[in-house]
Amino acid sequence: MLKQCILFLLVFTWVIPQIGNGIALPWRTWLNMHSDLESIVKCESNFNPASIGDHGKSYGIFQIHLPAHPEITKEQAKNPYWAINWAIDQQAKGNLGIWTCAKLLSKQGKIIADL
Repeated sequence: MLKQCILFLLVFTWVIPQIGNGIALPWRTWLNMHSDLESIVKCESNFNPASIGDHGKSYGIFQIHLPAHPEITKEQAKNPYWAINWAIDQQAKGNLGIWTCAKLLSKQGKIIADL
């Protein structure tokens, strides 16, 4: 019972007001756990899931360049949850260098990835 009361208070005093104010969208919270990826997203799209770049060839928060990744659909690239999961996988594989912003941020010492 005590756990339920604490959870209730947490949700109604912190989570709901944060989401209502647009401060802590769930995908942004997930992204907060990956500081290098968060920095890349800020640089690539300024956290805008509707962002389109490279003359209509790159989509979403990570600006996934579809010609370079034909296995990825436009819908996947535009979905922040899918894109974060994909980017975490790329990071685990040591592939952060696929992003121009990662290379730039690494040179500036703003991310810890070794590119």
